[in-house]
Amino acid sequence: MATVPTVRGRIDSSQLGVTLVHEHLCPGGGPFGSVAGFEKEAMEYQVMLAKKAVEVGINTLVDCGPFPDIPKVIALNQRVPELNLILSTGAYGQGSGPAGIQELSEAGMEEHMIKDITEGYEGFEDTGIRAGIIKVAGNRADVTENEWEAKNFRAAARAQSRHHVPIVTHACTGARSQMELLREHGASISATFYSHIEAKFGWEGRSLEGQIEYLEEVTRAGGYLQFNNFDFGFDTPWEEMVHLLKRLEADEFGDRVFISIDANWSFDEDGRVWHEAEKEHPETGRRTYAYTITHAAPMLMAEGFSLHRINRYLIDNPRRFFEAFDAK
Repeated sequence: MATVPTVRGRIDSSQLGVTLVHEHLCPGGGPFGSVAGFEKEAMEYQVMLAKKAVEVGINTLVDCGPFPDIPKVIALNQRVPELNLILSTGAYGQGSGPAGIQELSEAGMEEHMIKDITEGYEGFEDTGIRAGIIKVAGNRADVTENEWEAKNFRAAARAQSRHHVPIVTHACTGARSQMELLREHGASISATFYSHIEAKFGWEGRSLEGQIEYLEEVTRAGGYLQFNNFDFGFDTPWEEMVHLLKRLEADEFGDRVFISIDANWSFDEDGRVWHEAEKEHPETGRRTYAYTITHAAPMLMAEGFSLHRINRYLIDNPRRFFEAFDAK
C-alpha cells in the first residue's frame, strides 16, 4: 500500500475506492472557460456535482487542472468532505495557463513541480495541501517537435524520479512519443497514464487495428491508457471505442485501462452552464462525474463488459497506479 496526498490530508491507497483519474474541478472556471460574474453560482454547481458523485458511489476525483484554485477547492471539500480530491501540478500545452508558467525554463518548471509536491502551492503552503500527480500536455504526434512542451515532459520525468509522484499526460495524439521521452529521462512508466488516446483525430491516419498496435506499445511498457469519450461519438465512434477496449482486454492489457469523464464546464454571459461541446452536441451536457456510474458503466455492460471488469477500471487499476512506487 501507499499513501496519497489529498486536499484533506494523506490517505492510504486502499481508501481511494471508486476513482475518476482524469477530471476537472471548476469552481473558478476550470481550464476551458470562465465563470466571471457567476462565482457563487459556479461554486454551487460544483458542490452539486460533487455531492451527486458521492451519491452514486464515487470516492475520489483526480483534478488534472495543474493550477488549482486552492481556497475554492478547500471550500468545496469542506462542503463535500466524503470526497477525496487529488490535485495536480505541471502545465498544459504551450499558450495555455498563467504567463508565469509559460515563461519558465526547463529547470524552472522542474522546480515549480517539486515545490508543489514537497512544500505546497505558492501562497498556500501552510494549508498542508500538496500536489499528488504531475500533469503535462503534448499536442504533436512527436512531442519533441514542440520544445516548450518537450521540456515539461523532461522536467516531469526528473521530478517524478526524485519524488515518486505519478504523471498524467494529455495525449490525444503522440502517446507513444510521450512515453518514450518520459522513459528516456528517468520516468517510471508504470506510474504514468495517457489521456484521451481514443480520440480519432489524433490517430495520425492509422487504422483502428493500427491504433491498437500503437497503444499496446504503451501498455506493454507498463503505461496506462485513459478513456473518456462516452457520448463523444463525434471524436470517437462508439463501436470503435468498444473495439479498442475489447482488444486491450483480449490481449491481456485490461489491467492498464482507466475510464473517466474529463468533465468540465463554463458559464455564458447569461449565466447558463455549458459542458464541453454541449452547444454543438447537446447529449454531452449530461457528462458529469456521476454519469460515469449512471451512464458510462451501463453502456459498457450492454456491450458485454462485466461489473468485475468495470470495477477494475475504476477501483483496482487506479489503486495500483498510485501504488506504483510502493510496489518496487
